[in-house]
Amino acid sequence: RRRAYCKRGMARKSASSCLVALLLASVIGYALYSQKSAAPGDGTVIDGIPFPGAHNLAGTALQLAGGGTRMKYGVAKVYAVALYLDSHSASGALEQFAGAEPPTKSARFYQAIIEGGFPKMLHMQFHRSVSAEAMVEALNEAMNKRLPPDSAAKFAAAVYKALPSSSIAKGDQLFFVCRAKTLSIGVGVPGARATLSEKGVCEAFFDVYFGKSPVSPAAKEGAAIGFAKRLYLEQK
Repeated sequence: RRRAYCKRGMARKSASSCLVALLLASVIGYALYSQKSAAPGDGTVIDGIPFPGAHNLAGTALQLAGGGTRMKYGVAKVYAVALYLDSHSASGALEQFAGAEPPTKSARFYQAIIEGGFPKMLHMQFHRSVSAEAMVEALNEAMNKRLPPDSAAKFAAAVYKALPSSSIAKGDQLFFVCRAKTLSIGVGVPGARATLSEKGVCEAFFDVYFGKSPVSPAAKEGAAIGFAKRLYLEQK
């Protein structure tokens, strides 16, 4: 069809223009294909924001699963968020969900992420500037539904401590890492600016994104889809 179009349009288009159009279509087609056939180590782009295929955390490689965008009122993009896992430590809990079909409907898969004691991280990158107060209040509202008030208050204090100013700028990055039941919060890099060892905090935080009522359904589903594309591929 493209060749026929070029022939019919020769009177109006030069041969070189047609060739450029065909090459462009081929490049676009390849880009779409490559997103559907991700391999371990591949990064991804979520709503225009690139995420690396892995992060190194004190000698431990956390591999990208996938993610999505946190929306406000269903229309405004606040931040893109991606899930990273230590796939080696997580194999006992997650390898069983490897397969051709993404485990998007598997409550057991999401629960394994929430409750798993393996190193895991959420990497956030902001589409717009927001106040630190608004961000903490939004997270704490969700955490208050999952934790006792004192634990939720400690979580909010840790986030405030990690944030370097009263606002989060467009393009800023936050990292929430859970390792050995301790939550670490980093800004700009995964290194900890604040830590919190409080019973139930890690499980509650990941339940905010992967539980029954996630704050970003797109991130929840995107993590499962990316998991199927990138992790434990040898099991397929």
